Amino acid sequence: MKTFYNSNRKFRIWAYTVSHSSLILRSEMKYPDQDNYSESMSSNIDIEFWAVSYIHLPSDFLGINIREISAEALPKEFNRELLIFDMRIFELQSNESNYYVIAGGILIGKNKWENQDRIFNNCSNLEHNEILFQS
Repeated sequence: MKTFYNSNRKFRIWAYTVSHSSLILRSEMKYPDQDNYSESMSSNIDIEFWAVSYIHLPSDFLGINIREISAEALPKEFNRELLIFDMRIFELQSNESNYYVIAGGILIGKNKWENQDRIFNNCSNLEHNEILFQS
């Protein structure tokens, strides 16, 4: 399976909305007066999943590698009934461990939002300055 996103940035579970079955992981932007600031850290990166039916993740990632896998590659202990309705399996690798999200799709975007509460007011319709990947 091909990796479609790789980053050495720190990501956190930022929001999960049960009513919309949406999950957002975020790597927060840094400001010029913060340690380890660089131009590559001057934007937030949001990883959004929709139609989420399963989440197996830690709360924080230091570096992340995301790829889509087939049902055959999913560990045997997973309930295959979670894959109905054309659900997709996303494998997230971090610190030599594998984690999984089963969802309808994914969008990875960059933004420069300074107001962190904006994500909660607009969780199902986020806007980004740049879309890095969508599937």
